[in-house]
Amino acid sequence: MKTYTVEDPNDPLVADYLRLDDHLLRQERELPDGDMAGFFLAEGNQVIERGISSGYVLSTLLIDTSSKKPLPKGLPQSANILLCNEIVLTAISGRPYLRDPIGSFFRPPLPDAAAALKTAKTVVVTERVNNPTNMGALFRNACALGSDLVCLDPSSCDPMYRRAVRVSMGQVFSIKHVRLPLFPEGLRVLKSAGFALVALTPGNHARRVGDFCIGKDDPVALIIGAEGPGLTEETLQESDYQIRIPMDRNVDSLNVGTAAAVALYAIREARFS
Repeated sequence: MKTYTVEDPNDPLVADYLRLDDHLLRQERELPDGDMAGFFLAEGNQVIERGISSGYVLSTLLIDTSSKKPLPKGLPQSANILLCNEIVLTAISGRPYLRDPIGSFFRPPLPDAAAALKTAKTVVVTERVNNPTNMGALFRNACALGSDLVCLDPSSCDPMYRRAVRVSMGQVFSIKHVRLPLFPEGLRVLKSAGFALVALTPGNHARRVGDFCIGKDDPVALIIGAEGPGLTEETLQESDYQIRIPMDRNVDSLNVGTAAAVALYAIREARFS
């Protein structure tokens, strides 16, 4: 493990981290054709430690030179530590300080969807969930409430984006995710693997979530749409079941992560009832 003091924002050592305050630019850099496609960032000791313990390989660790906090545990000897001054930190984050260390990890290739589905029984499927905060919350809840896999449509955002990783408290490392083809083809991949497609919708025609029944060993794919527009009509038509969360006081919908948690809990309880 080597430690470098970085005083110039043009130093190639910090090129991976520049302009973190420009969220759109950062997400573009991490797209499959971007210059950072092979990496993702994780922020904070707990999240970085969870990434390392889950087998992700840390490349570099960025630290404020004025920080008195201990380093994350379990740092590999192959990682480089970058100590940055106020000028460098301002170029990176727009602020002359850094509250928590930021780690740059190598991004592994995604698992094959068909192979991953063979060992899953409860999966969460996202359609147009493109807010990283919501994605992070969804992963944390999916991990906590019995989901084996998260399947993302092509328009859903990257769960390894720094904000999503942080909101998930590092739980994006604890549950696999895959990309599906464009819907409805992607949904047919799930059907061909034996999954019942369960669409979560606020529509009054849908079955109450507490009334949904499923066999103990029946594979279920819970489909979640973006906050606001929800699921597309084509996806609702392709689904085998439609369920809703009854709500009071004219509330029409819940946060994506919260709605997923309620539905996953109901599915888990239905399996054990």
